Amino acid sequence: MAAEKEIKPERRVLIVDDDRDDLAMVGDAFRALSENRWQIHTAASVAEALTILAGEKIELVLLAVNSPVLEVSLLLGSLGRHLKKAVMASAAAGDQRAAGADLFVEKPVSPEGLKSVFAGLCQLLDWTTPQGFQGVLRRVGLPDLIQMECLGRNSSILELYHEHSLGRIYIENGQVIHAVCGEIFGERAFQKLLTLTGGTFELREFELPSERTINRTWEFLLGEAARQREQLNLRARSGESTFTGAEASSSEPANRAAEMLVCTSTGAVLYHWQCPDLPARVALLQTVARRAESLIPELQLGKLDRLEIQLPGGRAVLQPRADRLVFVRVTRPPAQPQT
Repeated sequence: MAAEKEIKPERRVLIVDDDRDDLAMVGDAFRALSENRWQIHTAASVAEALTILAGEKIELVLLAVNSPVLEVSLLLGSLGRHLKKAVMASAAAGDQRAAGADLFVEKPVSPEGLKSVFAGLCQLLDWTTPQGFQGVLRRVGLPDLIQMECLGRNSSILELYHEHSLGRIYIENGQVIHAVCGEIFGERAFQKLLTLTGGTFELREFELPSERTINRTWEFLLGEAARQREQLNLRARSGESTFTGAEASSSEPANRAAEMLVCTSTGAVLYHWQCPDLPARVALLQTVARRAESLIPELQLGKLDRLEIQLPGGRAVLQPRADRLVFVRVTRPPAQPQT
């Protein structure tokens, strides 16, 4: 007698609840309702949830808000913008949409309620977000944009437009893996795109490229881009430039990353690099975030996207978000003396 064909789980779902009885009950119910097409992971604490998220490609996280595990919702953004989040709470808990969830559902108290929640989660898993947003490169430095995506460990495609040219930079889990610009690709294409001084961009949903052409870290790539920009500037000032178009259009010294920090709104450090005083930087980010929450709504100016502080020899960029706080300090190399 032939063995029955095993049903391979198609979706990976993480359920987080500190009530272990509810956790087991909901997990078993969703496995049965999905006919074992959902691979269910369960966690009863923040530490368990983060361990699973670090080792598994989870598509959807369902958070119960009857416990401190709601704090996980503040950390999920750092693990990927495309991770879908749902919050499940009892009616007495009130509306918890402020947690940043894509879906809010009431905790079921009956088998029919479980089926309704399951149906809603299925729709969320199948829902595709609209493609990216547009921006103007002269208002945000391209290295800054790449740093923000990589520091957030995001997966995205950065499409760049300059006049009639089109380029793409592929970022997967916070690392640059591929770039294409016209007929060239790989690191050469990446460096060519980093010479652009103006244009527009779109941040699109990530999809795997046909090949992986870049294996160096994003820090090395941006450092090399800054070095090449500096060489172009020196050639332009001395009249030795043999480049045309966007490659020779910049006369500004290249910025260099000097310090980086990513943390949650509660102060948990997610990433840091060359921070001389980590507690002070965290406190500064939290202060800016609190002031933005109180001042911006009062003045009806919309949301604060970022705060830029001009410093001697460079600048600092602070970006307060609901899911994470980002601090980046860049320095500008001293101008070369004219000869």
